[in-house]
Amino acid sequence: MRLWDEVFALGFGCLIVGTLTDQWLLTASLPVLWAVWRFLRLEGAPPVLAFAFSYHWGQVVIGLFYFALTGREPMALSAERYVDMVAIGLVCVLTFVGGIRLGDYLVSRRMKQQSVRETSVAWSTLLVTYFAILAFRGALRDFAWENQGLAQGILAITYVRFALFYLILRRLVRVQRFAAAAGFVIVEVVLGMTGFFAEFREPLFIAAVVLAEQFDYRKLRHWVSLSAIGTAMLVIGVIWIGIRGSQRENIDERSGFSLSQRLTYTSGLAEAWWSGNTEDKMISVDALVDRMWDVYYPALALARVPATLPFEGGKLMMEAVQHVLTPRILVPSKADVESDSLQVRRYTGMMVAGPEQNTTISFGYEIQGYIDYGVPGLFVPVFLYAVFMGAAFRFFLRALRHRELSVSVVTVIFWMSLYSYNRSWAKMLGLSLTMIVYLGGITFLFDRYLAGSLDAADELAAAAAEGTDHAHTRA
Repeated sequence: MRLWDEVFALGFGCLIVGTLTDQWLLTASLPVLWAVWRFLRLEGAPPVLAFAFSYHWGQVVIGLFYFALTGREPMALSAERYVDMVAIGLVCVLTFVGGIRLGDYLVSRRMKQQSVRETSVAWSTLLVTYFAILAFRGALRDFAWENQGLAQGILAITYVRFALFYLILRRLVRVQRFAAAAGFVIVEVVLGMTGFFAEFREPLFIAAVVLAEQFDYRKLRHWVSLSAIGTAMLVIGVIWIGIRGSQRENIDERSGFSLSQRLTYTSGLAEAWWSGNTEDKMISVDALVDRMWDVYYPALALARVPATLPFEGGKLMMEAVQHVLTPRILVPSKADVESDSLQVRRYTGMMVAGPEQNTTISFGYEIQGYIDYGVPGLFVPVFLYAVFMGAAFRFFLRALRHRELSVSVVTVIFWMSLYSYNRSWAKMLGLSLTMIVYLGGITFLFDRYLAGSLDAADELAAAAAEGTDHAHTRA
């Protein structure tokens, strides 16, 4: 669509939403989502940024839409300044959009695109490596936690699996083998439901990115596939919330379970939840919305700073930066990052669950920025971080000579780094830098190795062809 057509459609949509809901904040959120899809579909790149910030945006406003559609009140609506917190979240999303575009532009001007090859890894190598990492992912994590100095690097390497998963799906969708692609997605989702964390989320979003990259609105199969992925995200998310407590109980005692035993245990929990009554299911939906719409505690902190507690003047940001820039492998005595729950207690006055219960209540980057700098100062570090990430995004696309490697690595790195609205600065900076250095660095070296091998093969082929031409000339 042309820009003015989009603006007209957006204005009409805002009018309808504003009329039906009578909530200005819902109406104001729609141009933000439009800006995400209008300006983060970067040239020559997979749509991972648009998906990441659509999810980011959804976490900012999901409670408002849920209340408007169902009349059921999420917990955050009871916080006095939830409206201000949502508005700050929407401005943060727009700040990310502007910063990423600027970083992408700066690198695009100074760095030329190298010659690109489409295929980089043989099918056999791709499948063997993927299933090997999938089979030993638990052992790799255990090894990482036992060796704290190497933990970040090892955990980042485990994300290679998602890059390989992306490549497998991308190849299958390109040749329209949707059943085989769905099989891989189902395997990842089922395995992701058997652990402590919600590891089914990444495969579903990677599948959505793969489909969107090659989406053709004229093909019914593409619409059906996209609808199936969206429905699966919603249903599986609700089921996970419903069984999460039971799934995590005594999980250490089940560490010796075989894969079939873990699947049986989790499927039993899911079946029991599904057989429950409608109200129990709606309670799970409520809990999912409260889990995603992480506005309640930040809104409480917003009301106390600076009314009761003073601004920190950059203290939280400096602690996060210092923690990230102090590698544990060089400083073994490096302290762990402070639990978000302790910050929630300090700045909200609420005695929430914390390290004593092996629980963390999220305290996102936007409220930490507000506590440090207030408004509008909190948007400055968001913008600088966004510029850096936009520059890194374009760097990988321009520096890597194999298309499959570049799109897979940026999809994994930038989805994992940017989708979460409620992640603290220390965790967000630490994860993104770790992914860029380790996963990006390994991919860069592998790309150069493949490029060198292929260049050498091309030179030999060219020399052989030149020799044949000389022989024909003499003849």
